[in-house]
Amino acid sequence: MFKKTKVRSIMELLGKNLSAREVSKVLGVSRNTVAEVQALILQSDKSWDDISEWDDDRLYELFYPDKFKYKPRYAPVDYSYVHRELKKTGVTEKILWEEYCARCEKDGVNACSYITFAKNYKKFTADKNYTSHIEHKPGLEVEVDWSGPSMNYMEPDTGERVTAYLFVATMPYSQMIYVEAAISMNEKAWLSCHVTCKTG
Repeated sequence: MFKKTKVRSIMELLGKNLSAREVSKVLGVSRNTVAEVQALILQSDKSWDDISEWDDDRLYELFYPDKFKYKPRYAPVDYSYVHRELKKTGVTEKILWEEYCARCEKDGVNACSYITFAKNYKKFTADKNYTSHIEHKPGLEVEVDWSGPSMNYMEPDTGERVTAYLFVATMPYSQMIYVEAAISMNEKAWLSCHVTCKTG
């Protein structure tokens, strides 16, 4: 396909009533190319005066709209699936993004960045009115809570099965997460987890 600037030049000369042969000679393009643009002008029902002020991209898009079809740079994300999965205990946006990246790698296609994944999910929920949109500023807030079901581990010295509770802290802007297992959910454990989160 010839350059976008050639479309403008061909149209301009045709608008000055030059013949296809003359346009071909002046611009150094084939007569077939000139004839193609002539046919497209007739199909568009536009004169040179109508579109002389348009930029090259807009002119080219008028005649060759297929060339301007959106081609995604990465595989699409099923945000309906993401929204459903996030309702499950222990599932985070980061986990779902990593799952998406693994699928893309397996299929041999590009994956979007985590920032794009999270940004588009926020837009998805806002468009669907699933949640109120809350703006967060970097580094100003941390959301903390006991999260998910309890876990168990075996004490190596005694063989005793110990119940552990997950303390989770999340920075809402960056979605960075800190997780710590504690053997109790009392006030002492709560404060200890906060200290470790801040200093660790």
